[in-house]
Order: sequence, then structure tokens, then C-alpha cells
Amino acid sequence: MEGCRQASTVDKHQTTSHAEELSKVNLDRIQDWINQGRLDPSKPITLYELVKSNAIHGIKDGVKLLARGATVLSTPINIVVSRASQFAISAVEKLGGTVVTRYYTKHSIRRILQRKTDPFVSLRWDSENLPIPQQPLAPGMGSDPTRKIKGNGFQYRLPDPTSRKDLEYYRDPAKRGYLSHTIKEGDSPSLFFRNPNAKVGTEKKQKKGGKKITDERLW
Repeated sequence: MEGCRQASTVDKHQTTSHAEELSKVNLDRIQDWINQGRLDPSKPITLYELVKSNAIHGIKDGVKLLARGATVLSTPINIVVSRASQFAISAVEKLGGTVVTRYYTKHSIRRILQRKTDPFVSLRWDSENLPIPQQPLAPGMGSDPTRKIKGNGFQYRLPDPTSRKDLEYYRDPAKRGYLSHTIKEGDSPSLFFRNPNAKVGTEKKQKKGGKKITDERLW
């Protein structure tokens, strides 16, 4: 029994040790900070502004926007965070504001706070399809993300997700993911979803019998 209890404790620790630690910020705090002049609603509110204004105290894996005080929020805001609840998204958009969720790593957050990395622009950030106003750029920078980052004086490029879990989250329009513009019409955020109207399979012959079979693999 002692061995079972010990194994159970280890398994629980292993399960929770990799969970993301997201700092939470509520809508009433954001409105209060705007009223005090500590946040500027005319500019995008990002992790950098939230930390530097002390709207949140400390940050590890990112920030989640929550809806407490939704009735208090009276100012349209454009905010970029790691995650956002559906109630928070609805409250912000009801006032004409925007919410975009995007991917961060511990290293990128550290560099954002050091002003070495842009707080939201990356190679896969699409300025034309995302409703966050861009900062003024140096002349001739164009729309290329790498040139934008250099034009704004940043040293490092913000990374984009590579894991299936993160890709599916940030491809989801319902979560206001910044990669949602990459989904084709009729497709799903899931990387294992196949549009029934699309021709995915390829025909090939079996070595024995000569019958044609359809390859159903996605990759």
C-alpha cells in the first residue's frame, strides 16, 4: 500500500508539473487601470503593458483574460493575451474592442519585458487579418514581419507554436487565435480534421492482387 501511495504521488506530480502557469487579469482591473491612467486604451494592451503597469504581479507562461467585472468595463480595448475566456471575449467585443490570443514561451516573455522582442508580431502574425493596430514603422519596412521587428528596434523574433496542442488552440477562431486566418473554408482547427469535400487520399496499387486502395493518411 505504501508503494502504491508513493507511486500515486509521483504520478500526480508529473501530471501537474508541466501545466501552464498563466497569470490572470480581470476586466474590472483593466478598467480601473485605465481610469487611473496606468493603461492607455488607445494602444494595444499586451503582456508588456500589463506587467509594467502592475496590473499583474509576475508572469511565467503567459496571461489569461477573465470576465470578472465585465459590467464595469466601459472602454473599448485591443488586447493580446495567451488565453481568454469566452465571457471576457464577448464583453470586450460588445464594446467594439478586440481580443487576440497568441503563443508565448518563457524565454520570449522575458525578452518582451526587456524590450528585446516585439510583444505580438511574429512570422505568422498576419497584420491584414488581425484586428490589432500596428505601431508606426520606420520608412520602407513594408509588411514583412522580420523587417517590421528590426524596424521597431527589436533584437529577437517572437516564436510561433510547433506542438499540435498549441497549433490547434491558436488556429481556433472561437478562441480568437492569431493563426485562425490560416484555416481554409470548411476546415476545423483540429489538425486531424479532414474536409469531406476535399480529395485527401491518393490511389495506389497493392503489390498482391493488383487492386487499387486509397491512402487515407493525412501526412
